[in-house]
Amino acid sequence: MFKGLRNKSILNSIDSQLKKRENYHGVVVLKKLAVLIDARKEVDVFSVVKLADNLGVKSSQLHIMGFKDLKAHVEEQDGGHTHYFDEKMINYTGGFKSTSLNNFVTESYDVLINFYEENHSILNLVAASSKAKFKVGFSSVDNRINDLVIGTPTNNTDLFISELKKYLKILNII
Repeated sequence: MFKGLRNKSILNSIDSQLKKRENYHGVVVLKKLAVLIDARKEVDVFSVVKLADNLGVKSSQLHIMGFKDLKAHVEEQDGGHTHYFDEKMINYTGGFKSTSLNNFVTESYDVLINFYEENHSILNLVAASSKAKFKVGFSSVDNRINDLVIGTPTNNTDLFISELKKYLKILNII
């Protein structure tokens, strides 16, 4: 019962965040990149760093936030710019209890890449709450969250990178 109420509250919070979001009308130049990953799946963080490198983003301007299962050992920081969180770091009203998670969503990144394929309320909440100017994601995820939707699978990183670069060039972001 409580899980259902929590889920409903998180979905309401996502809707609220999406209604508050104003589309960015200025020019976006990619210097500061954030990537939200589903760390419950096998995601090669090296490929994410490769992605940033291909987009011309310095490693010091790359921030990665990963969602892990409750059973996995979650650390606030796993070296460098990669942080992890779990369900316990989200309260019942959709607020963030973790400092690193709160900092992630309040930071004004130029681009946020939502690098997860399945709709998951907690990942969607973090993505919707982010103050990033431009958001990119996959077609299988709630398309209200992202400004640009790319229809490639997450396991084909090279194809995703080439498609992302192509569209970011067209939009004059890189």
